[in-house]
Amino acid sequence: MRRILLATASVFALSCGEQQPTRAEDQNAALGGEVAARVGSRTIPLSVVASVAEAQGVTAREAVRKLVDDEIAASAARAQGMSERLPVSWRLVTARARFAADHFREEGKRRGPPTDEEVRLLTELHWAEVDRPPTVRVIHAIVLLPKETALVASARAAADELQRTVAAASDDDFESTAKAFQHDPKLELRVEQLPAFTDDGWVAEGGGRMDETFAKAAFALPSPGATTGVVETRFGFHVIRLLARLPEKRMPLDERRVAFAEEVYMLRARDLMKARLDALRAAHRVDLAPGAEELMRVVKLSHDTVGTP
Repeated sequence: MRRILLATASVFALSCGEQQPTRAEDQNAALGGEVAARVGSRTIPLSVVASVAEAQGVTAREAVRKLVDDEIAASAARAQGMSERLPVSWRLVTARARFAADHFREEGKRRGPPTDEEVRLLTELHWAEVDRPPTVRVIHAIVLLPKETALVASARAAADELQRTVAAASDDDFESTAKAFQHDPKLELRVEQLPAFTDDGWVAEGGGRMDETFAKAAFALPSPGATTGVVETRFGFHVIRLLARLPEKRMPLDERRVAFAEEVYMLRARDLMKARLDALRAAHRVDLAPGAEELMRVVKLSHDTVGTP
C-alpha cells in the first residue's frame, strides 16, 4: 500500500505541484510514453483520461484524480483477493463483456455511415415504417369452410345470403348485422375488422400475411363503403367491406440512412463479436461437464420455485 500511495503522490506532483517547469514529453516518457499516470504496476493511458473527461464533462486533471482513486481502490481489492471471489469475479467477467461490446460498436461506427446495401436490407425488414405501399383496412364476415364435405354447399349458400344481408348495412352496422345473421348451427360464422394490408396481403401493422386471393378482392373494391360478393379462399367464404384506403409511406434514402445508423452499428458490432468469438473458440478447447445440462435444469427449477408457498 505504501508503494501505491507513493506512486499516487508522484502523480499529484506531476499534475498539481509547482516544481520547475518540465516538458510534457519528458513527463510522459518517464511514465512510459502515452501514459497519464501510474499506480503501482498499473498504468492509466492518456486515451482513458480523455474518454473519462469527455464522458463526465470534467477537466483532464479531474479525470486523472478520479481514475487514480478508482485504481487505488481496485488495487486494495486485488490485494485482499476480492477479484477472485464470487460474486465479484463474475461481475468482472460481465463488465469485460460489456466493454468488449462497446469496443465492437465503436469499431462498427468507425467504418462509416450505413452503406446502400445495409440500408436496403433494413428497409426490407422495416418496410412498414419506411417503405410502405398503399394499404387498405377492411371488415369481413366469413362462413368457415366446414370439415364435413356434405356441409360445403350449405356454407356457400349461407354466405350468399349473408352477402345480401350486409350489403345494405352501413360501415358502423356491418359487424352487428353480420353477427345477427341466422344460420345453420353446424356452420361457423366469424366477423373481424382487420389491420391494414397491401395488395399482396402483407400486414403493415403487426406482421403476418393475408390470403392473397382475399387481399386482391379487397383492393378491387372501388371505394370505402363498397362490399364484395362472396370471396372463396382456403379458409371459407368471405364477404368483405372496404373501410379505408391508406396512401403509401416512403422515406427518402438519405433519411433512412440516418434512421438506421444505430441499428447498423449494432449489427456490425454483432458480426465483429461473432467473428472474434468464432476465432477464439477455434483456438481454445471448451469442455462442458457431462452433468452440466442437468445441473442448469435443476438450478432453473430452483429459481422458478423461489417464493412458492
